[in-house]
Amino acid sequence: MTRLLHFILSCSVVVFSAEALAGERVGDFSLIDHAGVQHHMAWYDDHQAVVIAPFGLSATDADTLPAMTALQARYQDQVALFLLNPGLDNDRDAVAAELAANHIELPVLMDDTHLVTEMLGIGRMDEVVVYDPTSFEIAYRGPVQSGAEDAVEALLAGSEVELVSIAGAGSAIPSNESEHSELSYVNDIAPIIAENCAQCHREGGIAPFAMDSSLAVQGWSPMIREVVMTKRMPPGQIDNKVGHKIKNEMNLTDSEMQKLVRWVSAGAPVDVNGGTDPLSTLVWPEGKWSLGEPDMIVKIPATTVPATGVVDYKDIVVDLGLEEDRWVRGSEVAPGAPAVLHHIITTVVPPGAGDDPQALFLKAINSLPEERAAAIRAEIFAAVASGQQPPIDRIFQENPEIDVGALLGSGGPDQASVAGYAPGNNISLNPEGVGGKLLAGTKLSFQMHYTTSGKEMTDETEVGIYFYPEGYVPEERMGGGVGNAFSISIPAGAKDHEMELVTYIREESDIHSLMPHMHFRGKRMKFKAVYPDGSEEMLLSVPAYSFNWQLAHELESPLRVPAGTKIVATGAFDNSAQNSFNPDPGIEVNWGEQSWEEMFMGFYTWKEVNQGGDD
Repeated sequence: MTRLLHFILSCSVVVFSAEALAGERVGDFSLIDHAGVQHHMAWYDDHQAVVIAPFGLSATDADTLPAMTALQARYQDQVALFLLNPGLDNDRDAVAAELAANHIELPVLMDDTHLVTEMLGIGRMDEVVVYDPTSFEIAYRGPVQSGAEDAVEALLAGSEVELVSIAGAGSAIPSNESEHSELSYVNDIAPIIAENCAQCHREGGIAPFAMDSSLAVQGWSPMIREVVMTKRMPPGQIDNKVGHKIKNEMNLTDSEMQKLVRWVSAGAPVDVNGGTDPLSTLVWPEGKWSLGEPDMIVKIPATTVPATGVVDYKDIVVDLGLEEDRWVRGSEVAPGAPAVLHHIITTVVPPGAGDDPQALFLKAINSLPEERAAAIRAEIFAAVASGQQPPIDRIFQENPEIDVGALLGSGGPDQASVAGYAPGNNISLNPEGVGGKLLAGTKLSFQMHYTTSGKEMTDETEVGIYFYPEGYVPEERMGGGVGNAFSISIPAGAKDHEMELVTYIREESDIHSLMPHMHFRGKRMKFKAVYPDGSEEMLLSVPAYSFNWQLAHELESPLRVPAGTKIVATGAFDNSAQNSFNPDPGIEVNWGEQSWEEMFMGFYTWKEVNQGGDD
């Protein structure tokens, strides 16, 4: 029976690959363009046609660029037009410079792996592809002047379209496909799965199916190809060609993508041949704690989540029962019911703390010089009296002395932080010798966000805390900041509503991590450091933000920045019908805690260089 199943799966993979390479219909894909914007082709199904032409530095066919510009001027929003760099160049600035020199305003999709070029069947620099974005069926392939406009007109008219293919005469596009002509499951594919996929895709993992054998990987190979080509998995989301190297980036390399896709296209052959399957020998830590058994386990009271409906945020306070101060090295959240637990925001409540955020905000304003504080109070009063929202975002930006992070809970520079939870982000671990203190009498406040799953479930989440040995005092403290835009107004139907958020670093510090946070309409976010001398540096770009994966991106090497550095977060929301996660594209969206409302936040960790303060 096992052999029969293996044979059927192998045959199905071969049929899939043959259809994908036939040139009449192509699969969905995502690519990042020369400006760092990610384009998912399924998003363009509200257009009547997609036109893609190859582009290379000093290599583009002479007739192609003016013809593409003419198509762009004629069809505007009806047709999505792209240039495609087929792995010839990786210098995005050079690509941008050549576009500017030729007065071209088209995105250049950077096909660094050459995989999309192969899928589209483009072999020469004068071969343009025209396809129907609703069916991905190719209508035309060939020189742009020979039939591209006719194919576009036919698609606009809704006519039945037969593939017209005309061989190009331009220069051939080099390919490294031959380097992967004899891929081995054992030596090439299984190691990629083990390193990038198996930790989640295993028995008891958070993924919906296991990839723990050659048979499983072969059976799921069409899906593997699809999620790799669309960049949905692994879920790292970042653009790893810009910014700083990320330690936990969860992205595939170009070579890994090439091997996986080409192996699937070759029929997903397996060469175990009676030997040991590398995936079947993987061993995973037993129990729920990745960091080992905690020194303290905090049990969050059980919550029953109904099968359907909306669950209000729950704020649960737990007394740790600490009778003496303890220094914390790290913490970890073990979710009880990950199918319904969307996220936890954990706030440390030191003994005696009782102010709510509004009171803390007013206290922070009153701590400013009186002339400035009086002006802010008057502005807030005037806004409230007229029924308007106070300009909180501008107040924060104009008064960097106000620490947003402190308003969300702070007990001084020595206070420890404790891990929160979101899919892919449940551990907080300081470097050796770095830590924070939990005072005797401290409580933890958990803001619990649940989403219904169609089945009633009970969540019994636990938090593990790891202490330094009694009597040991770590030499350094980890700090950080939070940027939060409270004034959000996203118009109905907006496809790319952009916002900016500024967070200040007051002292010379080493930046350790950055994390974007938006809700269902979040589309993209990038972070740059703006230094006191006016120079700028890209830190991180997340061109395809996903609400399902709340990831803190840790720099492989901490970045030292001077006092007065600003972290500028620039991002955008997609409130259109093209966003498949959008609950209602017909309404304006404002700030709010629920998932169908929006947030625009940046969470940062940094460690001040002067750990002794002004003294």
